[in-house]
Order: sequence, then structure tokens, then C-alpha cells
Amino acid sequence: MFSSSSNDRRSLPFTFVLAAVRRLTCDSDEQVPIERERADVYRLLLVLQGTPEVKFEGQGRMAEPGTCLLISPGSEAVITGNGRACAACLMSFTAIHAGADDKALQSILERLSQGTRLPASVLNEFAGLWEKGDARQDGLIQLRWNRDFLSLLLLLLEQSALEKQSRDPESSVGQTIDYLQNHYHRVITVQQLADMAQLPRWQYLRIFKKLTGTKPSSYLIHLRIEQAKIRLSGTDEQVWEVAHRVGFSDEHYFNRRFKLLTGVSPGQYARIYNPKHSAPREQEAVHPSPAALSRIVYDDGGTLGDLLALDISPVGANLRFCDNDPLLGKVQLTREIGFPLSPDKVRELNPDLVLLSRYGSDKYPELSAIAPTIVVNEYAPMYRRLQKLGEVLGIRERADRWLNAYDLRRERMWQKLQARKADDETATVLFYDGNLKLYLLHRQRGLAKLLYHPLGFRMDERIQRLRPVRGHYYISITPERLDQYAVGDRLFVFVRPDLRVSAVLSELACCSSWVRLPAVRSGKVHCLEAFWNLDDALTSQLALEHFPALWT
Repeated sequence: MFSSSSNDRRSLPFTFVLAAVRRLTCDSDEQVPIERERADVYRLLLVLQGTPEVKFEGQGRMAEPGTCLLISPGSEAVITGNGRACAACLMSFTAIHAGADDKALQSILERLSQGTRLPASVLNEFAGLWEKGDARQDGLIQLRWNRDFLSLLLLLLEQSALEKQSRDPESSVGQTIDYLQNHYHRVITVQQLADMAQLPRWQYLRIFKKLTGTKPSSYLIHLRIEQAKIRLSGTDEQVWEVAHRVGFSDEHYFNRRFKLLTGVSPGQYARIYNPKHSAPREQEAVHPSPAALSRIVYDDGGTLGDLLALDISPVGANLRFCDNDPLLGKVQLTREIGFPLSPDKVRELNPDLVLLSRYGSDKYPELSAIAPTIVVNEYAPMYRRLQKLGEVLGIRERADRWLNAYDLRRERMWQKLQARKADDETATVLFYDGNLKLYLLHRQRGLAKLLYHPLGFRMDERIQRLRPVRGHYYISITPERLDQYAVGDRLFVFVRPDLRVSAVLSELACCSSWVRLPAVRSGKVHCLEAFWNLDDALTSQLALEHFPALWT
């Protein structure tokens, strides 16, 4: 007969029970949310195909096929395709433990949370096992599924132990260098790279410099410039297209970096090395002699500061945005031409040259009979507009000096402000028009071109993929959709000139979806006068000078 003894009793301190299995797929630009579960449910995410970005607990990381990630109870997550179709398997499970001492269970969960990788073929094989039958209708199938799930967990824990014993830090950093070479066009932070190598940031940076001789940001810029040279010499893409394809969101910053590293501008490089650019060029429009230009009429009020920043005061202009002291002091001798402009008022000024906006281009026939008239694109990026003015007015060197000085000051400002922000901190720009009407401003215009400098804030990936209605530079946001668009660690909110900031904040505080936003809860909302979002060069220069004080 068998006898029992309390001294020989062996009890299992814990086990895991598989609750549900779900297959997730997302297209190249799609985002798939993983909703928050109840407080005792863990999720294990298996990446089967593609290289998605998985963001949870405030951190984002790139996940290669075969990656396994533990999502803790109460956490939400978002999977983004990042340009490729992706597939994953999401398993929900609970942990059952006996007694008050759960140290062994917590040790297992901690090891799982560190993440590990198995061959993608192995994960696909496991995922295939859970697609057979219906565990809800058959208890035997449910037991088999749980058995296979425990086998997978055991395999992951064994692999994690092996990785911990054999991991070579230099090899791990080398793998991230390979990743950079293949994904240079993406938004990549040092912290993401350190996480991929499973190393502390300080150790990752030290090893990276040992292997490459430079820091990750400089290495990435060199990679992007080399890829840009290939595109400029072998395709018919425009410079701005090349900049965006290799990972630069700011075309002027790309131009400056390219010239620093190669000695020539991207356009000059294309003309030298691309056979398609060696063909005779069409004859360019003939502009009036710069020496004869002393009486200029400028039609666009929103970009009048471009001319003023170059120390040129027009005899006539659209003055509807000149209600601030910095602008008023420079247009005291400038006559108002109206909005829309009045050809009769222009004729009275006897101009040498009329610079006409696209908005007013229907007046071209009448104005060109008064004086030489050139249409300028007020919607072009600021640096292109200044280059155009420099070309038309014969002051190209002055315009280039201004742009280079602005870019250098912008870079130095952000270098000084690094301690005030996290490396991967995101920001979103909104405009408040009263009565809970909010608009998302997500183009590189106005203050955004300062905020989203490579050393500044990052634009959330979800915002980067948005496209407004053609012809608009904003997206209207209803209160119900605030959590989809007002994302980011910080919010910069421009308010209509006739509204008081305190009144705006009081109105928004009455909106439940507003007060739930992470940036609002953490006190990182900055309300600014709409003046600071004008895109002209003079206002951009003033914003650069005042930004450290505005951002408080």
C-alpha cells in the first residue's frame, strides 16, 4: 500500500492557461490596435511575417519575423506595417499560482517580457496548430492547445537562457548596423537600436563608436546621403523626392547636409553625374534686370515676411497679417493693395515688378500690362520661396546666406535644448478655432518646421501617414476622434487671434476626450498665439529667437 506524508508532498506553484488565440494581419501602412484586456490577462505576440513596429507601454520597437513579445495586463499596443504586409499571432493567457509566494511566477514573466526570437518557421508551425479545430466546442482540443502553448513557453524560456549565456554585445550591435543599412529611410532612434541590441544606451553607444568610428545619428546621415547620391545619379526623381525617399523630412536640412558631405548641392550633383541632366535645358523665363528693381509690389500677405527678412520693403503689398510690432516696423512706407488685390491701386504705385501669388494669378493679364509680373508659389517650402526671390531679384547669395544662418541657428538651438526633452519625444501641432473646433496641422510649415527638426521632436508615425483633402494643409478633428489625431507626448495648440488662451483652456477642459489625452494629463500642452505659426521667413526667424521661452 502507498502511504502519504506531508513532507513528501510536491505542489505546482503556478501554471499558465491559454484563453484565446487570434491571428492579426495588417497592410503596409495599416495600424492594428491591440485593446486593453482585463487585469489578469497577459498577451504573447508572435511576429510571423514582415517587420512591423510594435508600440506599447510608451515604447516602440521594430520586430523581425520570429520575435516574441509579452504584453502585460492593462496595457494597450499598436502594430504598424511600416511599408510591408505583416502577420502575427496573439495569444491571451492567464497565470494561476498557489499560495502567497509567487516569486517563481514573476521570474518567468520577467524573462518572457525581455523578448526573444525563434525561427519564424517554428512560430508559424505553432500558429498552424492553433488553427485546427474549435477549442470552444471540444475540450480535448482545448487541452491540446494548452499543451502546445506550454511547449512554446518552455522553448522561449530555454532560448532566452541560451541567449543570455552566449550573447556577444558587439555581435548584437553589429546586427543593428545591418538593420540600419536596410532600413535607413525609416524614423529610427538610438533608444530603439539599443533595445534591439538588448543593451543599455551608454554601452550601445560605446560599442557602436568602436565598430564604426562615429555615433549612430552621423552614421545614419552618411547612409542616407550615399543612397541619395545613387538616386540623384541614376533616376529622374526631383531633389525633394530623393530627400523623402532616403529618410529626410526636411528638404533644406537634406540640402545642407548633402553639401557639407559632398561639396556640392544635390541639384549640382545630379547635373554632374546624371546623364539625363546633361541634355540642353529649356530657355528659362527672362526676368527684369535686378538693378532696375526699386519699386516692388508683393501680393501674398502670408509670406510677405520672406521679402522683409531679406531687407527689401515693397512699395505695395497685402498687409492683412501685418498687425504685429515686428512686421509693422518694416512696412511703414508700404501701401495696402487690398485683398484680393486691386489692379488700380497697383497702377497708382508705378511698380518696376509685381510678384503675384497663385491666389491672385487670375489678375496676371491685367497686371503684366502695368509692369513685369512673376507668379510665385506661396505654398512652396520657405527655403524654395527664398531661393526663388534671390533668383528673381538678383540677390541669390543674400538669400543663401540667410537660409544657411537660419539652419545653423536652428541646429544650435536644439543642441542646447536636448536636456529638456526625451530622445524620442513626439509632438503634435493643432489649431483651435473656438467652439471645440480643432484642426491638425501636420505639414512642415510654420512652427512645425522648427519642431520637427532632426534634433527636435518626432512626429508620431500615425500622423506621418495621414493625408489631408487635396489643397488643404490641415485635417478637421471632431471631439470623438481626438484620441486618434491629438497624439504625442506634447501638444502645441495655436489659438485664433481674438481668443484668450485661458478661455480656450477652460473650453477644452469641458471636453471629456480632451482631458483624457496623455499630453493633457501630463501637463504638456502649450497654447500659442496663431501669429507664431506663420510660415514666412521673418516670423520663422522670430520664432527661432523666442521658442525656448514659448516652450515652457
